[in-house]
Amino acid sequence: MQLEPGRYSFGGVGISCVDMARAVEALFSTANERSGGYFAFTCAHGIVESQRDARLRAILNGSRLTLPDGMPTVWLGRAKRCAIDRVTAPDFMETVMRDPRARSIRHYFYGGSPAALERIVARAASLVGADAIAGASSPPMRPAGAMEDAAVIADIAARDPHVIWVGLGLPKQEYWMASHGALLPRGLMMGVGAAFDWFGGVQPRAPRAVQALGLEWLHRVASEPRRLGPRYASLVAPALRIFARELMHR
Repeated sequence: MQLEPGRYSFGGVGISCVDMARAVEALFSTANERSGGYFAFTCAHGIVESQRDARLRAILNGSRLTLPDGMPTVWLGRAKRCAIDRVTAPDFMETVMRDPRARSIRHYFYGGSPAALERIVARAASLVGADAIAGASSPPMRPAGAMEDAAVIADIAARDPHVIWVGLGLPKQEYWMASHGALLPRGLMMGVGAAFDWFGGVQPRAPRAVQALGLEWLHRVASEPRRLGPRYASLVAPALRIFARELMHR
């Protein structure tokens, strides 16, 4: 088993001190071990939610890696002398799928609408080959934390994927990975959320310059104001308070 990198605390959530190259190496190493577990990705949204959701915080801290998906996680990590760079879920998924090693492991995709999932699987197959696609499932809408149908879990287990890409959004995907890990002990689960939409070409991403400024969230709000506007309006002030508190005590 590979030694895991150190972490620093952001609002009680341990963020892994990694960059893209180290995170990708960790995926292939862990997937080939067939030792299961999950990788989480988090940004200010996950940090704020974890302040009022102790279960979510425990799940993020119980991951094999919790990757720095937002620029505030990177800025704070560097202030705390953590060797870190941004590892967004969509960039990570794209990088893994373009790596030649991705052809030698099997991938399962869980989440998204049937139409979006069809596009995701088609694009993945074009990059890694059809033989590397273990399967896919588009679940019905359920409350966060609900258990999956036993037949679906049995089907995933029978297909024995190395990596299970989970695109349900926070906190549903984190609950799902934590609840079903014991039932799928050989597959490494990746909670990539909206990366499904970007990987499948359903939604456009913000320009790189906007991402570097830490304003990708604002681009998302502008793209879906009704759905995302209220969410982010409730996140900005608490996130700034947590960030400032961490800086004062770094």
